[in-house]
Amino acid sequence: MTETLGFCQEMRPESCGFILFGATGDLAGRKIVPALFGLCEKKIAPKNFYIVLAARTPLDRAALESRLRASLTKAGFFPSRESFRAFLERVEYIQADYDSEDFYRNLLKRLGALDALSGVKKKRLFYLATPPAAFEPIAGRLKSCGLLFDPGDRSRWSRIIIEKPYGSSLENAASLDDGLKAAAAEAQVYRIDHFTGKETVQNVMALRSANSVFDATWNNRFIDHVQLTIFEELGLEGRANFFERMGLARDMMSHILQLAAITAMDLPATFSDTDFKAEKKRFFESVRPLDREAAAKQSVRAQYESYRDEPGVAPDSAAETFLAFKFQVDNDRWRGVPFYVRAGKKTGLKSTRIDLVYKKPGRGIFRSIDIGYPNVFSFSIQPEEKVTFSLISKHPGPKLCFVPRTMALDYRAEGQEAAGYPTDYERLLIEAMSGDQTLFLSSFEIRFLWEFLSPLLEAWREAPEANPLHPYPAGSPGPAAAEELIKKDGRAWA
Repeated sequence: MTETLGFCQEMRPESCGFILFGATGDLAGRKIVPALFGLCEKKIAPKNFYIVLAARTPLDRAALESRLRASLTKAGFFPSRESFRAFLERVEYIQADYDSEDFYRNLLKRLGALDALSGVKKKRLFYLATPPAAFEPIAGRLKSCGLLFDPGDRSRWSRIIIEKPYGSSLENAASLDDGLKAAAAEAQVYRIDHFTGKETVQNVMALRSANSVFDATWNNRFIDHVQLTIFEELGLEGRANFFERMGLARDMMSHILQLAAITAMDLPATFSDTDFKAEKKRFFESVRPLDREAAAKQSVRAQYESYRDEPGVAPDSAAETFLAFKFQVDNDRWRGVPFYVRAGKKTGLKSTRIDLVYKKPGRGIFRSIDIGYPNVFSFSIQPEEKVTFSLISKHPGPKLCFVPRTMALDYRAEGQEAAGYPTDYERLLIEAMSGDQTLFLSSFEIRFLWEFLSPLLEAWREAPEANPLHPYPAGSPGPAAAEELIKKDGRAWA
């Protein structure tokens, strides 16, 4: 059966060169290289497109090809000989010395030659898959060697993608951002959070804006509370050094706040990046900050019981692997509606979801009766990609009994293009190649993230007796204290 499509708007990436710093690192192997191959395999890469992989590791061509094939296989790709060769024809490897001016001068010459060979007209996307401490020096040298162009020059462009963590504290993040701004304009910096590229996350806004029946009830007149859940089945997976320094709150807060904003921000006048970011900024400005007293009452931190047995973890580690907290939004749409958040590792399942729980009927014959089930609008982001709405209906039979029923939209089962739509990283690379910053974080959002998170971290550090590190069994959905956080408000986790 042919699916009839209504309004369609396609993002078309511009022909460009893609330069990946840190190309032999974990992030590059797990996410970026598979995304680049996926764009080529799905025929959505730019027409004229080349890839330069740069890293400190010495690699000959055979070792590079073996490494790339291993990355693709691990990511679930099993390319044919022809498609792998076609991908390799776009790829070149350069051993990097990020501290050497000669490296950047040689890179400038090589990119000029590749532009000429590929028909690319000085349009370049630099992805810094490096530790955050390297962002500023790399950006500075790209600028000084003529690899970052004036953003006002419409005949050519250069852009930088950076990946979280965006610093480790408010002061550190501000310094990192100032260093980037010394080399690149805000319009040239693309701060990636891959959650914003997920299909189901984007459909939150699409469903609201295209279906008035939903947006009309998307407010405190109808919604009782909102829940955000980010659960991971796995533990550290070799990231002990990172996790001991950062902990789960620093690692996850960007994801949490992006999900909150996509869920609760007002609809922009248009889907231009300017209007979208303006509404997102208004939402963040209305989020009530948590001070130390609120942090003690409205947050729970925990660590799974076998965490300190993990290789590389200190025997007395205080790094949290679980976080739950409540916050409020002081605007006309959401005032009085609590937002509850859970995020954790080793929780027994992988699940990222948004749940909007509706109030019980305020009028009619059932207004004084507890039917037993609320209406819940749920967006399952991973591992499933599904939107569901729970309804209450009469159970068949002679008695008047109510049961919950579910309407569902399953992205994996619906639509002819489901198998070929871009993954989160693929989509974000397309957006960056197109010059659209809608799904990327602004400088304001980075500052807000740290201003919101810092009081929590400070309260945990300076008043541990009021903010204990609760234990929880690996494979469980967190400590009992997280259940109590929402239970004391007369509610329960979805």
